[in-house]
Amino acid sequence: MDIAIAPCCWGVYWPTGNTVGWTDYLDRIHAAGYRHTELGPYGYFSTSPVTVQSELGARGLSLLAAAHVHTLADASSWPVLEAKTHTICTLLEACGGTHFILMDESEFYPKDKMGVVDAAGWRALVDQTDRAAAIAKSYGLAFGFHQHVGTAVELESQIERLLAETDPDRVGLCLDTGHHAYWNADPIAFYERHAGRINSVHLKNVDATVRSRVHADNIHSDRAFELGVMTDLDRGAVDIAAFMAALRRHGYSGPLVVEQDLAPEHPDTPEAIAVRNFRFVSELMRDQA
Repeated sequence: MDIAIAPCCWGVYWPTGNTVGWTDYLDRIHAAGYRHTELGPYGYFSTSPVTVQSELGARGLSLLAAAHVHTLADASSWPVLEAKTHTICTLLEACGGTHFILMDESEFYPKDKMGVVDAAGWRALVDQTDRAAAIAKSYGLAFGFHQHVGTAVELESQIERLLAETDPDRVGLCLDTGHHAYWNADPIAFYERHAGRINSVHLKNVDATVRSRVHADNIHSDRAFELGVMTDLDRGAVDIAAFMAALRRHGYSGPLVVEQDLAPEHPDTPEAIAVRNFRFVSELMRDQA
């Protein structure tokens, strides 16, 4: 398993308007100990394969995957997703990446109806997922669907339905442990049941106290993230050591992407958090070897 990290750990959710430039980000993750990264939103890194390869190579880094967000319940948006999938997969293939990850767009939904779709919307989501997966496969890339809080695929029942209705030869799952545990679900038990479909992992943890408050007070997911519902890997409700042990038992060999959404009130810098999470995961891997 290769320990990677993603630009979202520095609050990078959009291609532009970020306080940390992409080469600065590469410098910071290298200093924190990482040697692998996700691409981040397309356009944050240079879109030139030559430039990306040069900057990665100068730091001894490699690009493993790209996670793309799209309005999957909108059938009319397929031409946009089709074009963007080809564009991102072309860059990944040229730079030695292995995984294309797709997730639903939470911003598509009204704030009071996050993730609510009708039958047509669900059919569009399944269809676009299958078609994007076929494109990724044509580039020799693995495809993983990422479940996400506030979208049409966030609960275990929704993930199970998506897996049942998509082609298992094309559509794998990127299991995000934090988003899974947000609703009190058990990512370890889920992984044990679906290890054959899970080809990438976003390693994230949930603050149990904040989660309880979020559920009790019906706090919106946007506010929950601002409150720090996602926390350091060694401090949350998910037993990361047990999860890592499950990965090892099943011979998991895909990307292991450390993620921690940037909470405004966290007392530490993104750099300090990244270092602590890297050391924690590295020590687990060493101890469980």
